[in-house]
Amino acid sequence: MPLFESRLGLGKGSFEKRASRAAHRLPRWARRDLAQLRAAQGMTGHPKLAKQIDMQALRRAETRVAAHLEGIDAKARRRYWQLGVLGGLMFNLALLAALLFAGYYLLMRS
Repeated sequence: MPLFESRLGLGKGSFEKRASRAAHRLPRWARRDLAQLRAAQGMTGHPKLAKQIDMQALRRAETRVAAHLEGIDAKARRRYWQLGVLGGLMFNLALLAALLFAGYYLLMRS
């Protein structure tokens, strides 16, 4: 799926590896659909098992997952991650400044 690469940044590895790495970033229904697609991919190599695959259900699952992945904005995800890191850094710096100020105040008071 090229959407794994463009939307989630998962370009290396087989479909199964990319799907397992993408699982924690997706909602539960999308994980179930991906698991269904992965199971069907394993069954396609065997002639008797391939006849048991419900192609219509797989098409619906692929369509739902693709629609969800198309809705993901990769730039916005990166920006929100960067803002989260920056926010954590600013909080830690503010906490350090407060501790230094409290230590200076206690030293000057005694």
